[in-house]
Amino acid sequence: MANIKRRIGQDKGTAARVDLVTDARTSSPVQRAGRDALQFAPNFTVYVLPPDAVCLYSEHRKFFLHGELYYALACAIGAGKGRGELVRKLKHDFPADKIQEALKRLIDRRFVLTSRAFAERAGAYWASLGLSPEAAEKSFQKYRVQIQSIDVEGAYQLSADLKELGVQVAKRSADLTITLVSDYLDGRLAEVNRQHL
Repeated sequence: MANIKRRIGQDKGTAARVDLVTDARTSSPVQRAGRDALQFAPNFTVYVLPPDAVCLYSEHRKFFLHGELYYALACAIGAGKGRGELVRKLKHDFPADKIQEALKRLIDRRFVLTSRAFAERAGAYWASLGLSPEAAEKSFQKYRVQIQSIDVEGAYQLSADLKELGVQVAKRSADLTITLVSDYLDGRLAEVNRQHL
């Protein structure tokens, strides 16, 4: 269940209340299961600024959404409302077509995702590149990756981490090979490159 954390900030000498929409357990954007579930893209921290503004803040960018509708949508998404429930709740205050249009804009701009991200950190990375976590997950299922190492440890751990993300790790006949080395100028890489070419 989501909560809204209260923060107090100073804006030109005036105290302003800022609400951060997060998951109570992880301080991350809310994630829900279900077909019509909505969540903020995991690369954004979402601040609702009363009475009618929303700030989507990421490592590299900051976006402001203005208007009572976006404010209400952000609060409803942060509270864990699914798309259908959200529209039913907000249609008493806003026209249904305007709610749908605003949701479409949020989804098209990848501010909001329509299903849960497969791994929060990886989901944030893919979202920051403009790729939906769902598209990345489908790619992981299509392609097989082989891990090899040249006199370094870590291949087993990397394989385990990639498998946890949903990557198909193969011993042979892979679409992509990741070679671990301690020095990228290692002469043995030339032979690995020749074999792959």
